[in-house]
Amino acid sequence: MSSDFTEHQSDDELRKARKLSVEPTRPPAKIEGYSIQNFIGRGSYGEVWSAIDQKTGKRVAVKFYAQRSSVDVAQLAQEVEKLVVLAADRHVVQLLDVGWDASPPFYVMDFIESGSLEDRIKTGNAMPVDRAVEVFREVATGLMHLHGKGVLHCDLKPGNVLLDTDGKPRLADFGQSRLKTDSSSALGTLFYMAPEQADLRSAPDAKWDVYGLGALLFTMLTGKPPYYSDDLKQKVEAAETLRDRLKIYRQTLLGSKRPREHRSIPGVDRTLADIIDRCVAARPSDRFASAQSVLVALQQRDVKHQQRPLMLLGILGPVLLLVLMSLFGWWAVHQATKDADSAIIAKARDSNQFAAQLAARSAAEQLDEYFRVVRQISKDEAFLEAFDSMLQDEELAAIRRQLSDPNKNRLESSAPLQQALVDHPARQKLQPFLQELLDDPHGEFPEAASWFVTDRIGNQVAGAFEGGKGRTVGKNFSFRTYFTGLPCDLKDDEKSAVRPYLVEPDPEKRPIIQKPHLSASFLSQASNLRKVAFSAPIRDDQNEIVGIVAVTVNLGKLVDFDDSFYHYVMLVDNRENAEGKPVGIILEHPLFVNARRQSAGQRLPDELTDVQVDLQQLVDSYTSSDPFSETESGQKNDYDREFIVASSDVSKVQLGSPNDVGVTGRDGIFVVALEDYESVMRPSRKLSERLGRLAIMAFLILLSVAIAMWLLVNRMFRESRRRLVGIPGDGSLSTFGSSNSTPSTTGSEQGATTRGSEDKAKTN
Repeated sequence: MSSDFTEHQSDDELRKARKLSVEPTRPPAKIEGYSIQNFIGRGSYGEVWSAIDQKTGKRVAVKFYAQRSSVDVAQLAQEVEKLVVLAADRHVVQLLDVGWDASPPFYVMDFIESGSLEDRIKTGNAMPVDRAVEVFREVATGLMHLHGKGVLHCDLKPGNVLLDTDGKPRLADFGQSRLKTDSSSALGTLFYMAPEQADLRSAPDAKWDVYGLGALLFTMLTGKPPYYSDDLKQKVEAAETLRDRLKIYRQTLLGSKRPREHRSIPGVDRTLADIIDRCVAARPSDRFASAQSVLVALQQRDVKHQQRPLMLLGILGPVLLLVLMSLFGWWAVHQATKDADSAIIAKARDSNQFAAQLAARSAAEQLDEYFRVVRQISKDEAFLEAFDSMLQDEELAAIRRQLSDPNKNRLESSAPLQQALVDHPARQKLQPFLQELLDDPHGEFPEAASWFVTDRIGNQVAGAFEGGKGRTVGKNFSFRTYFTGLPCDLKDDEKSAVRPYLVEPDPEKRPIIQKPHLSASFLSQASNLRKVAFSAPIRDDQNEIVGIVAVTVNLGKLVDFDDSFYHYVMLVDNRENAEGKPVGIILEHPLFVNARRQSAGQRLPDELTDVQVDLQQLVDSYTSSDPFSETESGQKNDYDREFIVASSDVSKVQLGSPNDVGVTGRDGIFVVALEDYESVMRPSRKLSERLGRLAIMAFLILLSVAIAMWLLVNRMFRESRRRLVGIPGDGSLSTFGSSNSTPSTTGSEQGATTRGSEDKAKTN
């Protein structure tokens, strides 16, 4: 879409334009002394053709006022008047000849072969900032010459700036230009026209050209004029009259925020962006007074750019000198500190690895002990006799078969059957045995949270629970990992209300552990602490599995290690889930103990049970933060620190005990040791602090020298700036377009020029 948006023509003008477009290859007339060549373009009031001057052979451009109206002669006279005033100015396309009495009237001017600035912008290739500023400066200089001769262009836009063979811009199309004594309005092109210019009652002002000048540079940099939007374009097009269109345009610009697209262009510095802002300011009071002011601002920018290297040299010179002098010394100290750091860290990692292995051995011994007792109970004759007696009871067998579906655990219809199982005498023979294991009056067994027994199809037939809170006897748990030996419970991920547990319908075909097994961890409903179950299969005389016996343990006591605030361990369950991905669940951590102690035995906060860790990433890192560093509890207890990390796989510990042979579920349990990084590096930090103090002293000396040099250089530049020869001020143009200007045209002439302005806004 072209950025040179103009108003609609009237129906009569449209008919004339269609007629012109029918024969673009036929010139409107023949001119004596000139050979008309090619059609170049069409403007508001006619056509431009290339021609050859038959006397000199020079190529020229001819502008025909081809609409053949009474306004043509007045428009021609007005444009020629300005071109005569600007004769011999290299910044303006030169007038060569005029056909006053020709039909249609015409004038001959220089032919500029490189086309217009609009053609250059339409190529779509971004114009380099330096090139755009160069064109901007040349146009500003041309405007200064125009204003110095009392002429205001009033219609600056890319299409009215032609580029000669050297790439220098020349101003063209003075159809809307005004003399400084002229008070008649002149409408430019929308989006290149100052807001106050969009008023048929306004008098010409030099600030109109300043706005157009800024719009030119803005368009060269961004590809579109300032304040342009499709929404504003549509509003202007929808207006019925010219005054309405101008009012919409004027009020929209005055109410809009200052455009900022140019500030994001690479290479546009703040000073240049500020110059553009002052040129295209919607309010005249915020705008540069004239083109001279713009050139002065550009010169000040050039001086600032020229000063910058010297200013940097004044500041960086002493810095570079001292840096070079101290480079070798700094390198030697740095290398020594780096070597010391590496040695300290290597020693700390070795020490930490030993601590992890020591804690892993402690955990392995604890696991071994739990496997030992669960194996022992699964083969105890008294226990097996009571369990077999329970299995042989036919009445109880029928009840157990009816309770074999875990999806019916919570149904009201199952409650009578569950109670019947609990009250059955054959089952109750097992209960005292399990209760004695839990109470452990003789201290024979490790501490447990519960003991329970299930039959072959997963029904929990007996259990003893810490605090006597267990209400799970009579329910089916064939979906649990301690029963199946699978990585995770057989639950529906979609949490179906109909069948939340995905167990085999045939109870006898359900998977069951074949060896002692360590279950996946699960959360205690009472304490929110994690638990694990150690389970072992129960076999009959034919070595067939008829059930399991299991002991559950509250995690937090498996690792025996002398924890401190700066050096501690945690236990991580890194076994794979059903998708084959490590779960990274933290089973034990000092923060759990602190939280339980501070909450007086209440539930562990949920934020501590939801954290998972990528163990591989944690261990592979040079240093790492504690997994709880981002939790509220972790930050409150100062665990948001950096640590040196080492880990040890509990399953790799060789105890030489028969209890750790032939068990499942233990692979993937890791002990992770963490040692505070800052405490390890404290000796090196003290050395660095001493060296830092010396560096600060050197820096202060350096800073003093740099400031002194900067003040000296800055003073020199201030003196040089005072001696700069500036561009003359704008006083000579202070009356341009002011409301007190005395009009030089008669009433009829002013009416003609106003009409011409309206035509310009419609067709331009």
